[in-house]
Amino acid sequence: MLILLPALFFLLVFFLIYDRQKDIRKTVLFSVLIWGTLLTVITEILSAFHSFNMLGIALAWLALDLIAIALCIQNRLTSNLNRFNFISLKKLGTKPRLLLIQLMGILLTVVGIGVVALVAAPNHSDSMEYHLSRVVHWLQNSSVYHYPTHDIFQLYQNPWSEFAIAHFQALSRSDIFSASVQYFSMLGCLIGASLIAKELGAKIPGQIAASVFCVTLPMGILQASSTNNDYVVSLWLTIFSYLALLTVQHGINRFYLLGLGTSLGLAILTKGTAYIYAFPFCLWLIVWGIKKYKWGVWQPVSTIGIVTVAINSGHYLRNFSVFGSPLGSPGKEMIQSLKPTFFISNILKQLSLHSDIIRYLKIDAIVPPLIGKVNRAIEIVHGLIGVDLNEPILMSPKFKNFYVPSISLNEDSAGNPLHLLLIVIAILLVIFNQKITKRSLNFTYALTLLGGFLLFCVLLTWSPARCRLHLPLFILYSGFFGSILAASFNRKIVAFISVLLLALSSPWVINNATRPMIGGANIFNTPRSEQYFKTQPQLLSLYRESAEEVASLDCQNLGLNFTNTSFEYPFWMLISDQDKNIKIQHVNVENVSANQTADRAENMRSPCAVIYFSVDHTQEPLSDTFRLENRDLYRQAWRKIDDSNDKQSAVQVFVPR
Repeated sequence: MLILLPALFFLLVFFLIYDRQKDIRKTVLFSVLIWGTLLTVITEILSAFHSFNMLGIALAWLALDLIAIALCIQNRLTSNLNRFNFISLKKLGTKPRLLLIQLMGILLTVVGIGVVALVAAPNHSDSMEYHLSRVVHWLQNSSVYHYPTHDIFQLYQNPWSEFAIAHFQALSRSDIFSASVQYFSMLGCLIGASLIAKELGAKIPGQIAASVFCVTLPMGILQASSTNNDYVVSLWLTIFSYLALLTVQHGINRFYLLGLGTSLGLAILTKGTAYIYAFPFCLWLIVWGIKKYKWGVWQPVSTIGIVTVAINSGHYLRNFSVFGSPLGSPGKEMIQSLKPTFFISNILKQLSLHSDIIRYLKIDAIVPPLIGKVNRAIEIVHGLIGVDLNEPILMSPKFKNFYVPSISLNEDSAGNPLHLLLIVIAILLVIFNQKITKRSLNFTYALTLLGGFLLFCVLLTWSPARCRLHLPLFILYSGFFGSILAASFNRKIVAFISVLLLALSSPWVINNATRPMIGGANIFNTPRSEQYFKTQPQLLSLYRESAEEVASLDCQNLGLNFTNTSFEYPFWMLISDQDKNIKIQHVNVENVSANQTADRAENMRSPCAVIYFSVDHTQEPLSDTFRLENRDLYRQAWRKIDDSNDKQSAVQVFVPR
């Protein structure tokens, strides 16, 4: 029941804002901003006092609920609830049948994704390694402060999405609601896309088409039931873009300024790609502000900047204290050259991630797939511009060879080929169709998003998983697409395209590669503990048996050590099933996080058992001893090895000699 505390606060804030706004969709977005900001404040304050745990989180939300209830009573909202305006919803009943069909399609898609998000266990590899691993460390340590870890991604990566997951996980005492953060972000994006379409001149058909475009994105469908963070950052960027449109059309007001600063701050706190995609919008606002307010624009710009930095200040300071930079350790995913030919190369490679339109349209039995021809065309262009197709500077260290990926049901590589084609068509229409409402605004908006994509191509290397980082761009283009589509074609054509998108999206809803609703091993008939290992099934028996072995030791303080692997979260879940009182910390950490204090308790520094996870491609013999921090020597009490797939995966349990 504690999980209802943050939900109740959101509803109370919604009613407080709606009493003034009288617009359901805008009220939802503004309520989300307030809710997200206060969640950040709660997290930082509780962490400062090492009270970031179930009790502290529950009391904080209860206090906010009581304050919100008092404000509702003061504003006499209880007497006004009966007059809550559902006129905008009732009007839908009078709309043409085609619009209702589209709305029903959106509803069915949303419900299907929601079932997956609620029933399936989180199992994306990044979540198993750091997204959710950092959550359980935070709740154990009662603080989001940095701690010793073999995987520094758990520390420096932008944390807002995990902040929210931690709140839900603490209040529910499980991870059953962990995917709801991405799921509800998707719902917010559907609302935001329709509002952006409205500001760009679209009437109801165009606004619904924008939501259809958004909800049918293959990558979006897969991510909306996961514990990644690309949909979460998309939500904040959608709100930021919407407020930017409101500002350039209606002028500056304090509410919009605070919203711009808050949404930008939360976007940056969620994922680093926010810097890239928000930058062109910031330039647009500054240029518009200079034209309208001259140099007086520095005041609103300063307000936005101060709010943005304030929201990120806690994470910036933690990163600076460990890594010497507020951004942490960016790794080797940045392109270290600005050569124009490299820029052209990366544009082509990034676009190729969304090129398998033949298989998407399911006409590959009639028309041969294009990816081979696309690959060959890219090779020819690279020969003309004199760039090696596999130029190391342009490639992620994880992928040495470029290839054009085919259509996929996996959230790491699912492209959006039809949606990309529709975006291109919409851009061409806004250029050549002189009759489009607010044509100049639409063109500027599309150009701003294009600037974000080009900046992405300047900065980030190529890998098949980059299509996951493209999701915010596709979502932000949803409103533009809906606006241009409705302005260029009659309602029947608009409805046909929307229904086609809805129909074609069904495989991604029901047959997610790692969380399928159908098939032999689906989310309904597979035990939750096994679902965690969907991407690493060979580790299931290793982890399960090691957890049982640890439980038999009656040990409450465990040390973890990883070599060439960081698949951590499933072990926490298996251990918690055995004993929820067990404390875990990383030991023998050799990176910059080694000097961080994971827990003030003295007994955490001398674990009564060490669990050693290793992956070794050379398959060298395992040691039967383990030395802790160059002092205590542990002996091997148990081990299990899996040497399939040309590598040796092993788990060893060590105890004091």
